[in-house]
Amino acid sequence: MAEQFAALARLGLEPHDGVTAADVAKDRDAALLLKRHPYVAAMHAMARDADGELTSHPRVTTVDLEHVVGPDSYPDLLRKLATAAGTTYLLKDVTGGVDRERGRWVVRFTFDGLTREIHPRLDHHRADPVVMPELFDAVAGPGQGAAHVRHGQTISVAYVPRRHVEELQRVLHQWSTTA
Repeated sequence: MAEQFAALARLGLEPHDGVTAADVAKDRDAALLLKRHPYVAAMHAMARDADGELTSHPRVTTVDLEHVVGPDSYPDLLRKLATAAGTTYLLKDVTGGVDRERGRWVVRFTFDGLTREIHPRLDHHRADPVVMPELFDAVAGPGQGAAHVRHGQTISVAYVPRRHVEELQRVLHQWSTTA
């Protein structure tokens, strides 16, 4: 765990609220997460919530692929991602809809004054994994980017300075394939 903390800190995800790898090692919930998904456990135990319990780094969030399946869920996801990226002030006019002719959901939004649409595959049972990286990057702030790793039906997304994205993506992939 200490090695993961050091690697994440070097790549733009420094621990918050005085959390150390030793704190995580002593935490029962973190130990369960470490056992199930060792390659994402550190990102999800790098800060403390209002009650003092370990929680995710403020620039890290999760996407549950089984719950992103409708016209409202993609706009909700975009808002959640913007919160993790710290860019909610740049995100405006988020709406969802359906383009039945093309068999696609429609997510329309304005980010930093630019209006755009993303068109996930129309599926009422599963999220469209192909557009996920596009959604992650759509709300990244200036000089920022998203790295992500899938674990089961969940994707963990981390927003870091753009200069660290490629290396963090490589590290997360390496950790996930060796776990």
